[in-house]
Amino acid sequence: MLSVAICTYNRASLLNHVLDSVARQSLAKDQFEIVIVDNGSTDRTREVVAAAQMKDSRIRYVVEPKAGIAHARNRALQEARGENLAFIDDDAWADPKWLENLIAPLRSISPTPECIAGPVSLVWDGRRPDWFPDRFESLLCRYDMGDAPHFLSAGGYLLTTNSLFHRETLLRLGGMRTDLGHRRRALIGGEDNDVFNRLVASGHRVYYQPEARVFHPVPKARQTRRYLLRRLFWDGASQPLVDAVCKEHNVASRAGLELYRDSRRLVRFFLEILGEIVTGDRAGAQDGLYRLVQRAGRMRTHLLMALGAH
Repeated sequence: MLSVAICTYNRASLLNHVLDSVARQSLAKDQFEIVIVDNGSTDRTREVVAAAQMKDSRIRYVVEPKAGIAHARNRALQEARGENLAFIDDDAWADPKWLENLIAPLRSISPTPECIAGPVSLVWDGRRPDWFPDRFESLLCRYDMGDAPHFLSAGGYLLTTNSLFHRETLLRLGGMRTDLGHRRRALIGGEDNDVFNRLVASGHRVYYQPEARVFHPVPKARQTRRYLLRRLFWDGASQPLVDAVCKEHNVASRAGLELYRDSRRLVRFFLEILGEIVTGDRAGAQDGLYRLVQRAGRMRTHLLMALGAH
């Protein structure tokens, strides 16, 4: 059996969409279960799931009170009954053949992959803003590694938004790191990169399956420069936690050195921005602002690490 996990927090208004897309998969109904992990929602999530359970007995509901997506995914690992566990975000929806295509490499590819990742296409609410940089679409959950299926090697990455794991393999690796991943208002990320790096470093195979597609919305609220700057800050704040510095014994002193380097770069970026404003290079100033905000995020985490608070 295959398990599909939907980890959710206060997304009652969106749950029916993803549940419908999973329930209507082309894969035979007796081949998979659906596990909803409620990460402490305070809205009508429980009622929405209860109504869905009346229509579909495959849906199971569990509550994970520890805040954070990593805690919720680890709970899904523990609760799932399937040999393999697929994840999809609570605000996404799946192509009708998503699961059928996602598990296909398990039957046809040798050596059998322990993890399979599929593409995530963005669906913009209205017209995509012209100013939004293509390179930052991954921060909105876009994932595309090309049109050809292939094994991913070191230096690659995955998004748990659309992924499948051999459950016992991920459990043996310790599951998801709980110091990473979104936790309420703190948009710390990096848990996807971390689990990918641990899989590859342990000799496990990660396969990209372009035909297993998931769709992710970009609402108007996420199409603003303010939101992008916020995501860039937390992206920068996540990087030190994934970097090797976190695995060293003398973390505090190493983080202090990185904090000094961050501050020098921050000053340099600020001066570059001023220069670009003076010369009228608006695009250069904007790019400099993006780098400055990411570096400020790194400084935040290095400071906490230097103080022993992270």
